[in-house]
Amino acid sequence: MPPKRPDVLRGLSGRLIADIDRIERTRNYLWPGSVTLALESWVRYADSPARRLWLYDSPVDECECCPHPVQQRRLLDHVVSALPRKSARELRKRLQALDDLY
Repeated sequence: MPPKRPDVLRGLSGRLIADIDRIERTRNYLWPGSVTLALESWVRYADSPARRLWLYDSPVDECECCPHPVQQRRLLDHVVSALPRKSARELRKRLQALDDLY
């Protein structure tokens, strides 16, 4: 039985998941699971009413356990540009829906 997909990846095609996996293994700025983490971070942030309270110029450095959602969104832009055309279009569509919430 294949492993369950994280909730944030549900509804995405197998082709996109495979392309994300390949990108995570071949890019030095990514690691396995980093795109899922970035997408989860952006989903939580874009869907939360508390996003308006986020401090962009916080003097405290961020830690790995709570990445900055806007930086994670930028990372997703880099991933979209590295994906093949069909997969990029699918991920861009998902991100656009979240951006509309933001």
